[in-house]
Amino acid sequence: MAYGILSNIQLSYDGGTPILRDLNLEIHKGELLSLLGPSGCGKTTTLRIMAGLITPDSGTFMLDDKDMTTVPVHKRDFGLVFQSYALFPHMSVYNNIAFGLKMKKLPAADIDARVKRMAGICGIEEYLARFPKQLSGGQRQRVALARALVTEPKLLLLDEPLSNLDAQLRIQMRTSIKRIQQQLGITTVFVTHDQEECFSISDRVAVMDKGVIVQCASPETIYSRPASIMVARFVGYKNFFTPEQAARLGIDVPQDCTQVCIRPGDIAVVPAAEASALPCKIEVRTYLGTGYQYEVTAGGCQITVASGAEPALQPGDSAGLVFNKDKLVFLSK
Repeated sequence: MAYGILSNIQLSYDGGTPILRDLNLEIHKGELLSLLGPSGCGKTTTLRIMAGLITPDSGTFMLDDKDMTTVPVHKRDFGLVFQSYALFPHMSVYNNIAFGLKMKKLPAADIDARVKRMAGICGIEEYLARFPKQLSGGQRQRVALARALVTEPKLLLLDEPLSNLDAQLRIQMRTSIKRIQQQLGITTVFVTHDQEECFSISDRVAVMDKGVIVQCASPETIYSRPASIMVARFVGYKNFFTPEQAARLGIDVPQDCTQVCIRPGDIAVVPAAEASALPCKIEVRTYLGTGYQYEVTAGGCQITVASGAEPALQPGDSAGLVFNKDKLVFLSK
């Protein structure tokens, strides 16, 4: 049975356009579930409903067999980490982490032991006497994470927690978050619009669009078997063909298929003379650092191909294409 359940959640602001439309989602105990989607799809709103910061117009949020829909935020015993960190600037790192424990009126010895343990887990034990302004962005984010975790919450909610960090630090922090989440076994919901970040740390991914969840599955399934054109486009598929176009490209299409898609990296560029290759013409070449991306025409279609082949082909050159048939995705919606 699911640990957390969002059932038929509806939300509109001021009676206008719906933000969430009959949203349903199950959360498994101990997993890291990510809400992924473009800006405005409703993922942060969904997280805020779980946190108790927003009350839905209708529907329920159950956690551990308890109806949490109208429970005030301060009584939910959840951990919250936002992109702004929200640390108390006048408090030391130690007191920031200890704040929730002090509110629960735990004995001083217990507070001290738990703060130091969590600081150790989050790798910030040497900063306990410092103040937030004396820390880097990554260190502040670790403090915010430690503060959220030290109370041993029933659910950890992370809203774009890495968006204020530079690219290299984001990679380091997402690895730390996954390590800590696995070490503690805490059920976590993570909101992001960054698919690479999402896929690297999630047990499951719920892709959202226009207030609904359009696919919920493992990162591997989302990446290799998107359930709709929207999901496919969002996770990096760039080549979409109608059944008629696919037939011209030599692709056999199932009866109920309405679109065929494939990633640029799953199409090989080969010499035009190869018998098994589909003749094409190079139109545009772009250098990507790890290789080249080509815009080509073949079978009356515009196709994007990523290739590490050397030497680089030139616009106007003739070449051949070979589709990796195991990577073709056939969509019916």
